[in-house]
Amino acid sequence: MHAVSVGQQLSQASTLLGAVDAARNWRALGLMFTTLVAGSVLWGMGALIAGQVHVAVGAIFFLFGLAVVFYGGNAVGIMLMDEARGMPARNPVAALVESLATGHRLVLAFLLFGLIYLAGLLVLAVVLFVCKLPFFGPLLFALVFPVSVVVVGLAIFALQAVVFPLTAPAVWAGATTIQAVSRVGAIARARVVNVVMMMVVLFLITGVVAGLIAAVLFSGTLVTGGLAASILGAPLGFGGGLEGMVSGGSRYMVAGGIGGGVVYAVALSLPALVFARGCCDVYLTNLQGVDPASMEAHMQGRMHTALRKAEELRDRARDARAPKPMPPSPAMVTPVPSPADQVPLAAANLPPAPRAASVAEPAPEPVAPVPPLMPAAPPPVPAPEAIAMPALGVAATPVQCPACSAPHDAGDLFCGNCGFKLKASVPSV
Repeated sequence: MHAVSVGQQLSQASTLLGAVDAARNWRALGLMFTTLVAGSVLWGMGALIAGQVHVAVGAIFFLFGLAVVFYGGNAVGIMLMDEARGMPARNPVAALVESLATGHRLVLAFLLFGLIYLAGLLVLAVVLFVCKLPFFGPLLFALVFPVSVVVVGLAIFALQAVVFPLTAPAVWAGATTIQAVSRVGAIARARVVNVVMMMVVLFLITGVVAGLIAAVLFSGTLVTGGLAASILGAPLGFGGGLEGMVSGGSRYMVAGGIGGGVVYAVALSLPALVFARGCCDVYLTNLQGVDPASMEAHMQGRMHTALRKAEELRDRARDARAPKPMPPSPAMVTPVPSPADQVPLAAANLPPAPRAASVAEPAPEPVAPVPPLMPAAPPPVPAPEAIAMPALGVAATPVQCPACSAPHDAGDLFCGNCGFKLKASVPSV
């Protein structure tokens, strides 16, 4: 990044004389004229509707007119940037399509610059609040006031002479929002003096062109209006006013107003083309030798940091708005025993621990295992005693059991003592 001498600055400023050639770009001139006429018609209809119908409906027409002027002027700038870079200029339809696709970048770039300026004002406000300290405040304000006056004045001047004139050409050249802001910032940091000198020359050139056109139109309007007033009976000059509208020559007044509006729209388009083409030349001239990559990386880092902090603040706000759980009522709370109370309970539920064997206590002798007991045999069921019916006329003779020699009757089937099965015998008569 090399410094530019004063001679080179003057030489570069003299190249802006070529911006006057933009008046010969008939397609850009026609698009600018159409844009201004369409915007003026929409604004006029909006004013009429706001007075007769409703202010909101008139505001809608005003916004439509503003959009037509913005996108149409943006398309004209794209055509002039192609011409300034030595490229074939696009036709108005292609330029309008490109303007509709990239016009939001210019709006976002201006909003981003607005945020930067707003952050600077907040910093100044914080410094002024610090100056309210009882003892050091006046001493600090004696230093802050002159510095802030110079800084704020330079910032406002840079806004008019650098930011507004160079941001639009950056977007017309195809830069994104971040790239446009970064390039303008890099140019302002490295070439601010050169940019200011070239913008002063451009303002002078545009003013001379506008003055010449105004002189031509003013003199022509005076002569033509005077002759029309004397011949047609309709005052078409600058002093006609409502008199011509009330008189019989009102139709000539309307026709003269339409024709004069066309002439003045074309006259206004010429200085606008010269200024836009000059801004393109200033941007392209000062962009050479400037490295906006570091500025772009710095801005992207700042934006990522700001977005991360914004997300953190959003998460904190969402957590703060989230409903907190209600604490349970005392009646629903189950008392939890303390650790000191839990130990006896746990100890009570455990089986008693075996006592440690004493040294003097002898060890128990081993006991022989007891064999499992066999199930005892069920006792014999005694047979029902048979009732012996002695024969009539015969006496019962006692008999002995062959097994245990126990006496039993002769008609018994089993021994009453040992249960032996006896053989029934009938004694002989």
